[in-house]
Amino acid sequence: MTNLMTSIMGLLARGHIDRQTARELVDAVRPTAETKAHPRASEGIAVIGVAAQLPGAVTYDRFWDVLMAGEDRIEPAPARRRELCAPVLADADANPAFLNAAWLDDIDRFDAEFFGVTPADARIMAPQQRRFLQVAYHCLEDAGWAGRVRGTRTGVYVSATYDYPSDLMEMTPSGVPGVLPSFAASRLSFLLDLHGPAYVSNATCASSLLVLHEACLGLRNGDSDMALVGGVHLFSMPVASDSRLMDAAGIMSDDHRSRPFDHHGAGIGRGEGVVAVMLKPLERAVRDGDRIHTVIRGTAVNNDGASAMMTAPNPKAHTDLLLDAWRRAGVGPESLSYLETHGTGTALGDPIEIRGITDAVRHHTQRRQFIAAGSVKGNIGHLVDGAAGLSSFVKAMLVLRHGHVPPTVNLREPNRHIDFLESPLFVPTEPWNLRTDPERSEPLRAGVSCFGFNGTNVHVVLEEAPRRESESAGRPRGGRVRPLVFPMSARSWASLHALVGAHGGGSGAAHPRDLAFSLWIGREHHRYRVAILARDRAEFAETCRTLAEMDPAEWQDQSNVWVTDGPRADPDSPEATLAHQYVTGHEVRWRELFEAGPSPLLVDLPLYPFDENSFWLGDDQPKALDATDDTLTTLRAVVGQALGYETVNADDSFIGLGGTSLSAMQIQVALLRERGWRVDVADLLGAEDFMELASIIDAAANHRAAPSSMDDHESER
Repeated sequence: MTNLMTSIMGLLARGHIDRQTARELVDAVRPTAETKAHPRASEGIAVIGVAAQLPGAVTYDRFWDVLMAGEDRIEPAPARRRELCAPVLADADANPAFLNAAWLDDIDRFDAEFFGVTPADARIMAPQQRRFLQVAYHCLEDAGWAGRVRGTRTGVYVSATYDYPSDLMEMTPSGVPGVLPSFAASRLSFLLDLHGPAYVSNATCASSLLVLHEACLGLRNGDSDMALVGGVHLFSMPVASDSRLMDAAGIMSDDHRSRPFDHHGAGIGRGEGVVAVMLKPLERAVRDGDRIHTVIRGTAVNNDGASAMMTAPNPKAHTDLLLDAWRRAGVGPESLSYLETHGTGTALGDPIEIRGITDAVRHHTQRRQFIAAGSVKGNIGHLVDGAAGLSSFVKAMLVLRHGHVPPTVNLREPNRHIDFLESPLFVPTEPWNLRTDPERSEPLRAGVSCFGFNGTNVHVVLEEAPRRESESAGRPRGGRVRPLVFPMSARSWASLHALVGAHGGGSGAAHPRDLAFSLWIGREHHRYRVAILARDRAEFAETCRTLAEMDPAEWQDQSNVWVTDGPRADPDSPEATLAHQYVTGHEVRWRELFEAGPSPLLVDLPLYPFDENSFWLGDDQPKALDATDDTLTTLRAVVGQALGYETVNADDSFIGLGGTSLSAMQIQVALLRERGWRVDVADLLGAEDFMELASIIDAAANHRAAPSSMDDHESER
């Protein structure tokens, strides 16, 4: 570089070139600020895991069916949701007006035991936090990291909005983290011992795409080695007054329905959803054999600045945002196949967004109508602060995966303030195939925009995942000489039974060796376990179907099945020995199964079926204590009330029931108030069971009641 500069200056000094030519040559060879500051395309971020619950779809994969069918999921509040509002509305209007929205089912249900949360704390915990925990765990499973993420430098970046009226319940020390949005990220880090950053951000509607941007920056800066990014938006209390702020701002449509790019679009509809994605630097993901869903090539963020008014979008800011994102990604708009727009269906927002896109593209090309565009808000409404950006992001992921653009819903008459014929965009109202050019060698690429009500704008550039080596290459098909060991586990027999049934439904086209490998490496191994010996995928699935029809207590009767606590004869083969070691909780050297032959691949597996119960307001009715109860009975009643259990057994332990130092202080106060007992927190936490703790309390009470030696001496005098 120094020699080139010297040569240019020499040519200028000798008069062989003029100053303008010299300046152009210097600019051409000097590294730009963007080159130094921003990673090039080869330094992308891989999305290695994804999980979502969105209206009409309990999983990420099923959301594609909603999109391709052109479903509009906006509907009146379900009867069950209205029932959940009863504790709050009991003293209010007898006929409250409820929102129309796109809904999730069963937001009151949660597997508290799986996450070590007591029933009492689960009732106080906002449903947004509960549902995010379950979706985040499914994301880790999808990534194949649920069984090996503990102790890693994994960051957790979340956007979440809470509206759960926890203040109507008796607040306890251990319940406080459940009502603070910041703990949606921190609780996951605590439960899984994650050591990267963990925080919640809010930038109104741009929040969830902003945390994705921040996670990418964190990975590039070395703040973490992996990142889990999530967003959640639920309506705990979906009464119509909940929309009063948006009504006042003039962005709610009269019928609560979004009509992106339609001339009659007059505001947003609203929806619920939970999304989580797992990120990792692309080079490392390829090296580690991770399953890659898509690649993030670049992200950018800016603000509208001084626009027409504080809440009005700024087309110049949108243009600058896109140009910055493309520059960071190392691509131009000519290589884009799809743009998932913010597309709210507002009279002001849609024309401004298209103008910003058009101006950005015109910096590169004058081509017209060559990029397909769409907006998920016609399907599921606007998921606002919690998950609007990530719902758009996963739609774009699915577009790249399937190579088709779903129809944009509720577009009947194009907005007359948008000149689509002169713009670079077209909006399909029927499914559109992106793979029509057999000569195309470049991967499909997409962009996702999200614009916050507060002026924050975020754009992400995506690229379809690199193709993996064929799963059948170099691998034997058909029957195997030796069986493989397929492990499955859960934290309850009910969940294990459901998991086995899910595997009985089939495992797609996965090679049996990949299937077994993914079960070993990609899943946590819990208390209740079963191991199946099978030579191929069909035998494994058939065994699972057989077990699904049986009570788990009968599973050990199957000759190729080993199960926790099931009596069996001594193992008669290396595979049977390994299965026996697994179900009895011993350390298993399972990697030896895969040392010979090609390296196995991570494949898609059924997700953990949570053993859920309902936790909601009004479920915690206190029970009066009986003054005649003995110490053990009283202790069990107080602990049961504090932790939310109907029954507490004498041989249970406080820690085993999910007790913490915070709930121990609560019980300490209750025992002093109800019985005058002074109980040490250390004794509550350290006692082996409640029988031992009752003995400690009785011994302390007897010691206080017994006369001291000084008292005896005084009485003798």
